Formats: sequence, structure tokens, C-alpha cells
Amino acid sequence: MTRFSLLTFPTQFSTWPRAALSAAALLLLASSCFCQTRREVVVGAPTDLVWYDDVERAVQAHRAGNVVLAVDLSRNRLRELPADLMLLTDLTYLIVSRNKLSSLPEWAVEMTDLKALIADYNRFEDFPEELLRMPHLKQVSLGENFLRAIPLDIDAMADLEILSLWGNVLARFPASLGNLEQLQVLDLLHNEMTVDEQDQLKALLPEVQLNLSEPCNCEFDAGFSTYPTGNRP
Repeated sequence: MTRFSLLTFPTQFSTWPRAALSAAALLLLASSCFCQTRREVVVGAPTDLVWYDDVERAVQAHRAGNVVLAVDLSRNRLRELPADLMLLTDLTYLIVSRNKLSSLPEWAVEMTDLKALIADYNRFEDFPEELLRMPHLKQVSLGENFLRAIPLDIDAMADLEILSLWGNVLARFPASLGNLEQLQVLDLLHNEMTVDEQDQLKALLPEVQLNLSEPCNCEFDAGFSTYPTGNRP
């Protein structure tokens, strides 16, 4: 981590009062720590990965011949994904946490190199259907949204290894989760589940790391869903 002192602090701040310099240094350090922490959520990303936090700069870098692999658009009050992301043909890691997203655009399925999407702390109420048409995704995080169910067709995401849906209001857990052969981690912390629901999930996914909160003493409608007869073998 970079350390600042009054001697090493950037020269453009050299005329600031000492108290202001200290406050500015703390803000810079806090911002740096926050960025580092949220990016550490991405599993398997190279440690020397170059992150872009501005789409325009990322596109400029791409047009200059640089390979743009990672973009972090957290805390931008986004209500929709910037369309220029489509221009980043090598984009592999995308973080869009702490925005105001409630859906994904149709063109998202064209980001065929994307391996990880982190979209925590947004406004999703329904699991984005576009993700079901992106079988190449390995990691999806939609924590702290308002999701009510995991879709029956979740097994269309054939390469999915990590699914993080902590902090939602999930009431449906499809048996098709058991068809995700690559799934390694399913994070359902802070979703209310009964003991029976958790036991069924453990039986369904015996080899998967399940992150679950303490079960609640509550009664819900049946939380596990299966495909209608004739739709799936």
C-alpha cells in the first residue's frame, strides 16, 4: 500500500494546510483500499491486472492497441450499462457494484469473453435473463439486491463456478442447480431459509461450498422448484 507523508505527498498539494493534507491523504488511502477490496472479490484475476474505472479511457486504450481486460464502474450511479462496453472485445472482468442497475441490456450477451460479473448493491429484482445466455461466465455476484428467485434455467450457465447471491430475498431454489457441473461455490448468506431448505440444498450439491446463514424458524411455501413434466429429462 502506498504511504504518504508531508514530504512525499504529491507536489500539487504542497501549499495545502497540514490538516487538509492529512485529510486528503486519508481519503486517497481509503479510496485505494476500497478499490482493492472490491476487486479482490474477482476470483482468479491476475495480480498485475490493469483496471480501468472510466469507459472512455478504456475505449481509448483499446483503440490505441492495448488489451483491456478489466473495468470497474462501481459507485457511478449507473441506471444502465454504458453501451461503449461493447467496443471492449477483450473484456474479461466487469465490476458494476453500488449503482442503480435493475436490468442488463440485450447486447450484454455479446460480451463473449466476459468471465466475471460483479454487480452487488444494485436494484435487481429478477435474475437477469441475459446471464442465462452467457454460458461462458465463470463468476456472477449479485449480492445485496432484491432477487426473489433463482431461475429454473440457471443450468444454462454451463461454465459457472461461483454464484454469489447473498443478501437477497430468495424464496425459490431450483433443482436445476444440481446440473451445474462446474459449480464450486454458492453463496446464499443472509437469505432466509428453513432447515429443510438448507438440508435439501446440501443434498443436491454435496460437493459445492455452500455459504448459508443460520436457518430461520419460519414457514414458507415450498422453496425448491423443479421443471414442469416434459420440459426437461
